Amino acid sequence: MTEKNTQLSNSYSLEAMSDFFNARAEMYNEIHTGHIDGGIESKQIIASFLPEHTKTIIDLGIGTGLELERVYQRFPFIRVTGLDISEKMLQQLKDSYPDKELRLYTESYLDFDFGLSCFDAALSVMTLHHYDHETKTDLYKKIHSCINPDGVYIECDYMLPEESFENAQETEDFYFSEYERLKQEQGITDNREYHYDTPCTVKNQIKMLRKAGFTKVREVWRKGNTVILIAGK
Repeated sequence: MTEKNTQLSNSYSLEAMSDFFNARAEMYNEIHTGHIDGGIESKQIIASFLPEHTKTIIDLGIGTGLELERVYQRFPFIRVTGLDISEKMLQQLKDSYPDKELRLYTESYLDFDFGLSCFDAALSVMTLHHYDHETKTDLYKKIHSCINPDGVYIECDYMLPEESFENAQETEDFYFSEYERLKQEQGITDNREYHYDTPCTVKNQIKMLRKAGFTKVREVWRKGNTVILIAGK
């Protein structure tokens, strides 16, 4: 049973996001790639979509950096800025690439100051399917501002392709309503981030990116519910 199906249980217990990933850091690489559609291929293929001129990237929710192996093979001297709320995952990443120029921050990307026109590319890989439209759109605006004029934003995530669901919008709405129900039943009233999958339709993802200022948005890869979108200015 996949993680995204397991959470549909009425007894699913919400965990704070940092607690969830810190508790699973040691086994994350194997279990995560075994659960997602596309498996490790979804991580490895990302490097092929980076522009030839890429020298700097920011990676949101970088975790243990599964996507970086192929990125470093293609761009050995690339400078990577990584954000993640799991200190244990970032430590694994540091141990994996001790000789690389990695700037890592144990901080939520929702709060991080990305700066203006600082990066050739921005990545998010299997991390944004926990947030609502408003949160994502605000984040996309920050991403749009932080990449260079000829830069790109690449998002690989759990999405709901309209072709795969009889009513993808109803499925999206169901996930969001379930999340709110669980928070209410478990007495959660704080503003911390909790781990629960709330994937959006591909159509809505594209709408949010365009609303944030991206003018070129296209789907470039899909395996099941794992979709890669590329957005440019």
